[in-house]
Amino acid sequence: MTHPLDKALQHCINGEPDRSEEILRTMPEDPRALFNLGWHDMRHGLLKQGFEGMNVGRHLEVFGNKHLPGPIPRPNEDIAGKHVILKCEGGFGDEIINFRFAKNFKDRGAIVTIAAHPALVPLFAREGYTTAVIKAVEDMGVYYDYWVPAMSAAYCLDMEYSDLDGSPYLTKPEVQKGDKFRVGLKWSGNPQFEHEQHRVFPHEMMFDSVKGHDIEYVSLQRDEGKELRPDWVKKVHLHQWTDTVNEIAKCDLVITSCTSIAHCSAALGVETWIVVPIMPYYVWALPGDRSPWYDSVKLFRQEKYGEWDAPFNKIKAELNEVISNANNENWLLGPSQGWAGQASMGLRAAC
Repeated sequence: MTHPLDKALQHCINGEPDRSEEILRTMPEDPRALFNLGWHDMRHGLLKQGFEGMNVGRHLEVFGNKHLPGPIPRPNEDIAGKHVILKCEGGFGDEIINFRFAKNFKDRGAIVTIAAHPALVPLFAREGYTTAVIKAVEDMGVYYDYWVPAMSAAYCLDMEYSDLDGSPYLTKPEVQKGDKFRVGLKWSGNPQFEHEQHRVFPHEMMFDSVKGHDIEYVSLQRDEGKELRPDWVKKVHLHQWTDTVNEIAKCDLVITSCTSIAHCSAALGVETWIVVPIMPYYVWALPGDRSPWYDSVKLFRQEKYGEWDAPFNKIKAELNEVISNANNENWLLGPSQGWAGQASMGLRAAC
């Protein structure tokens, strides 16, 4: 007999989230159902309530990372003058998504320290939100009154969707741009996570949807899959995250799967088009092609499981329009100006 959780997952994968939710609502005592219902609450526009459900996943070890000793601030607790560790967790993308909240804690009077992956420390350290950015709290002997698991930071800050600030929160470096419209491409992320979250699409579909324009294409694919780069896509230096940020900053547009590159680009304020599966990551649970998480993001959603024609046909049509408008309006103006300046988790994991 098929378990109800598996049935709920299958309905969601098949683009039937309401039927999925109906099944989960019959299991109010099952923590796995509560975790998955957090995603459904988010798609209904209930961010804080959604996080209450998602936080149950911490006890199931499917959401977030290892806890630190000591208290976590309750929603809207007075933290003025208190030392707060914002402990980044998840993958690179998760760390970048939630780094934004360091500023919110600082604005509430907290003395903030960031604990991040070593590869991201140089990127986060150059922002002015914190007193320090460190590699590991456990090894540094850092004093703190509270610690915040970063993937639940919005919950600790008592936020709803209307409280999210979608403006850039990573400083875009001053870089020398070329005289052509520049599009950065990223066609896959970590293979393990991609397959688990049903995000894998045929890379040829991305290439076919964007090629053929007299513009500059660059690869933002650093590790797995970089050998798939076609000749007309330029290879650039991506050794460290600061290198990647510099290359993204030269782009007028980034087109990417749902990976850390998507979040980095959006956090820099670069126009970012993201291809998302029919059952999207929790930050994209709210329907629509725009997101309160980032002002510069447009989402191209899969419409039927196993088929990717719809999002890539839309990308092709919109890129054609963008390039046509850019040419007609003379928006390709060179190094100092450019187009941009002119105009489940979880359902699978819990089962």
